[in-house]
Order: sequence, then structure tokens, then C-alpha cells
Amino acid sequence: MVWGVSHSEFIVAQDNATYFLETAGRVGGANIVELVEAATGVNLWREWAKVEIAGEEGSYSVPEPKTDAAGLLISLTKEEWPSADEFSDPEIVWRMKKPWHIGMIVRSTQHARVEDLLREYTQRVQEQHMAYQPPPDRPGY
Repeated sequence: MVWGVSHSEFIVAQDNATYFLETAGRVGGANIVELVEAATGVNLWREWAKVEIAGEEGSYSVPEPKTDAAGLLISLTKEEWPSADEFSDPEIVWRMKKPWHIGMIVRSTQHARVEDLLREYTQRVQEQHMAYQPPPDRPGY
């Protein structure tokens, strides 16, 4: 790519080994754009458009990002439109509006606060909302 947008994905395993997953010529999916904007104030779609308009010969300046911490939690749910009213902390800056899902982004200037909220919310979502299907005893088609 001469110019444009790409994203790369890695997974860090429990033993701290890092594994490469993919690189794609687009911004990330799964509400990553909303997460990045919550933490930095930078909208990746908008910036991609600016890069494309500038083209190979134009100029583009990277915006000065904020340095907040943010975290994203999304889960499938047992209900079509679950109530998320129990999650009311002021750090919630975005809520998912999608059937059979619950999701939110939390933001704070304190990284530890984001981690604490995500830990608490993950436990509550798992206990009260999360839908899952146990794996079969043996693979099937």
C-alpha cells in the first residue's frame, strides 16, 4: 500500500507468546473504531477519508490524540433486547444497540479504573446476560 489504512491483529496467549492473526486494508471491525475514538478522539473512518482525499501527492497531518484509557465489552445475550440499566457508571460512553447483544465502551483518564470496570462488567454479563451453546461431545456437520 502506498497510502491508505490498514489494521493488524495479534493475540497474546496466556503464556505471553504473541501470535499474528491478519493484516487487512481497512479499519478494524467489531466496534474497534468506536473504542479508538473514545480513547483518543480520533475517528479512523474520518482519517481514512482524509488520507484518500490527500492521495499520493497531497498532504495529511495526523491529529493530536487524547491519551485516555478505554475498554470494550460485547457479548451475545439470552434476550433479544437486554436491559443494560444496571450498568450506570459515568465512564460508560457508548452502548451497543443490536438485537441479542449487550455491549459498552468505558473511558477514563485512569487505566486501572477501566480495567476494574471491565472486570466487574464481564462477571455481571457472564452471570446475567451471556448466551452460549456448550460444544458438542463430538464434532458434527
